[in-house]
Amino acid sequence: MASGTIGVAAMGGDAITVLARIQELERRNIPAAWLTTGGAGVDALSIFAAAAATTDRILLGTCITPTYPRHPIVTAQQVQVVANLAPGRFRLGLGPSHRPVIQQMFGIDFRTPLSNLREHLKIVKTLLREGSIDFDGKHYQAHARIEPVGNVPVMASALRTGSYEFCGAEADGAISWVSPYTYLRDVALPAMQTGAKKSNR
Repeated sequence: MASGTIGVAAMGGDAITVLARIQELERRNIPAAWLTTGGAGVDALSIFAAAAATTDRILLGTCITPTYPRHPIVTAQQVQVVANLAPGRFRLGLGPSHRPVIQQMFGIDFRTPLSNLREHLKIVKTLLREGSIDFDGKHYQAHARIEPVGNVPVMASALRTGSYEFCGAEADGAISWVSPYTYLRDVALPAMQTGAKKSNR
């Protein structure tokens, strides 16, 4: 979100409950609402499509949308809907999730999560901003055309220095998890700056 913007985690309950909570947050002038999609819980992008159509000001963001169960073209399609309904109000956070969820629930081999995330993010960002992609990678093939939606920030989850460096190089921000402030200041931020410098960002 914008620098200095306070956001609230709006998760918990069924889709009707979460949607009502987001609407109430807007009525209370809370600047931003965040949702994650975890396990077999309600889908954040679907709820945000409903929230986008029934709110006017509140910023909306995912932290995170898992990459493995959803093809990046599908991710871009869903983001396109939310971005059309709430121009300038949506932020996409992507991440590979965790091995127990991906392997045990979905039966998907959780190998090389950072390279999976890198390909997913590249396809989604390219489709959203340029409207077309022709990509053949290790994890995904993507050959598609959509109506571009402009500059929807696409962030990525990060825990270790390699993922923070990746965020600095290729994402529009990093989404941390259970990380103390000193780690973010002394390890994560320098890694992001290193990645950004390598990519001339």
